[in-house]
Amino acid sequence: MTRRDIPLDATEIFAALARHDVEYVLIGGLAVQAHGHIRTTQDADLVPAPGPPTRARLAAALGELGARPAGKGEAPPGWSLAEALDRAGTLRLDTDAGGVDVHREPPGAAPFAALRARAMVLEVAEVPVVVAGRDDLIAMKRASGRPIDRGDVIALTRAEIG
Repeated sequence: MTRRDIPLDATEIFAALARHDVEYVLIGGLAVQAHGHIRTTQDADLVPAPGPPTRARLAAALGELGARPAGKGEAPPGWSLAEALDRAGTLRLDTDAGGVDVHREPPGAAPFAALRARAMVLEVAEVPVVVAGRDDLIAMKRASGRPIDRGDVIALTRAEIG
């Protein structure tokens, strides 16, 4: 089953990340929602802390969620989540809790340490969730240039003024 078939259960995704002590910053549509703009999304977009220890914990958390390449229904023979995390700049995954996209260095993003320092921490079902700050989110959305991201920039900028 793919992300279009499985409703996003962000609470379960955040819980798995917490159980495995994964350091990350949430970006994308869920982060936009956290800043007050209501819109739909089919995935959780994450920027993990750099380095092999984080990637190993992330692989364990995503493995627990049944992660597989997006749109494939199941992992192809010989596919390794850990190897995919090591290689991919952006890795699109389907999980049993919905879509998860892992971004190593998203366009427009500051280095991880700065991104994390400016982030806000929200509690979702008693799990802390680190969410990109508004200015960082706007910078990433501007760099992307997709129509949905342009709409997010407008909404985030209005929220900043209002």
